[in-house]
Amino acid sequence: MANLISVTVYGSNSNDWNAPSGVVMAFPPSQIYLKTIPSTLYSGVACVTAVYVLPNAPSPIQTVFYTSSTVAALITAAG
Repeated sequence: MANLISVTVYGSNSNDWNAPSGVVMAFPPSQIYLKTIPSTLYSGVACVTAVYVLPNAPSPIQTVFYTSSTVAALITAAG
């Protein structure tokens, strides 16, 4: 299993980042949950996956990022 998964992100928490090239972020596989979403435009890119960062105690806040990569592709990258 990979230590980190690189993901190109175009928005978060329903906010468009206005970054057509996206922002590359890295997540530890054990700290995220992947979910397929209906194709939604963020930064002009069709995003199909939500990456939920699991909240750490004591903070109950959960952040979600949007990517054009499929869940299957991200799982493969996680190895």
